[in-house]
Amino acid sequence: MNTWNLKLFALIAGGHQPDSGLLRVASLLAEGSTWLCAALILVAVFMQPAVRSHIALVLVVAAFASMVSRELASAIGAPRPFMLGLSPEHISHGARAGLPSTHASVMFTVAFMLTADLRLRTIGLAVLSMAIATGWARIYIGVHFPADVAAGAVLGACIAGAAQAAIQGANRLRTRADPQLAWLTQRLAGPGLGLWLLGGFAMAAVGLGLNMPLTIGPGFVLEGGTVENGTLVLYVVAAMLVLRMRPPAWSWRDAGALCIVLLALAAHDANLHVAMFDMDLLQARFPGVGASPQIALAIAVSGTVAAAAIWLTRRLWMVWRSALLRRRWRPAARTVAAFGVALLTAGSLDQLQAMLADGNSLRHLPATLRYLMLSMEEVLELALPVLAVLGLLQLQMGRYPTWFRRNADGSHRGSPRLA
Repeated sequence: MNTWNLKLFALIAGGHQPDSGLLRVASLLAEGSTWLCAALILVAVFMQPAVRSHIALVLVVAAFASMVSRELASAIGAPRPFMLGLSPEHISHGARAGLPSTHASVMFTVAFMLTADLRLRTIGLAVLSMAIATGWARIYIGVHFPADVAAGAVLGACIAGAAQAAIQGANRLRTRADPQLAWLTQRLAGPGLGLWLLGGFAMAAVGLGLNMPLTIGPGFVLEGGTVENGTLVLYVVAAMLVLRMRPPAWSWRDAGALCIVLLALAAHDANLHVAMFDMDLLQARFPGVGASPQIALAIAVSGTVAAAAIWLTRRLWMVWRSALLRRRWRPAARTVAAFGVALLTAGSLDQLQAMLADGNSLRHLPATLRYLMLSMEEVLELALPVLAVLGLLQLQMGRYPTWFRRNADGSHRGSPRLA
């Protein structure tokens, strides 16, 4: 390992005798900065509707950066400081390879892409400052070397630059792509696309499960892996598209309920309910129930999500039945049905694995069956936001048959342009 890297780490890190105040600040930044950046971006989404499509693209590129960073780290295999005994593990962290830093890769990618847009430069500079502070914090608490953070920043800059170049190229080609857009519109409006898409995800899940753990590592689908990160980003993108393209005949109350449900699914997938409340209401687990205010907050959040889900279920049932009677709404109706099948299947697999684990039976199952159950659950959860986005597009094309092409050439007022 480079001498300069070790010297910089010794200079920056808290080591075995950290300052208590700095350690508290560093721990908060290391674990909470991601949510602070997400809050800043959410503020931009609500305050500047014109930038929502660009922010959606930024989030998709951020998911790609996370995937690339994790794959590079796995290939390089560089240890973290606490794995070498150079510092205690001041926060709970897995013993995974750390070069490049995934936090740095994602945060710098987002920061550079936001600053490239004049409308979002202030938010971008705030995220950039947070990325630098987070890099220092993760070095201080002993989970990264300075080289890890620097490599993540360089990787983020490269991915952001490549993404911006691709976006600019797409904007230049957009006006000359009318035949291709017509073909794409026809395929998206296909009556069975949602069901075919669900079948494709299921086949991919089977292939993934059969190739674990030899060809594909289980980390690809485990918590914090590539599939889960992509799922979380797509849920946020789907929620923003609901606000951007409110389905026809839906009130803002309906759109708000759908956003709450999508974000709740994302939070559950990320185990945010356990991190915040130390309880799992869906599986009736309360391993370390805290004070009454914590329980009250958990009940309030769960009640809000339940109310939104009930409202949405009633509305979707009425809309779905009437949609099947009209030819132009049938693709969206079948996509909604595919979404329901994927949701029930993924939820059932999650519950089944939890029951088997509680009964100490999961480890007695054949490894292939365990990997198939895991990959099927995670890949179907990835399919949920994809099907939600597809359903929204099909609703818009059912209302405006040329909607997709109009938005692509920018002639439709209020269209989500690439930026």
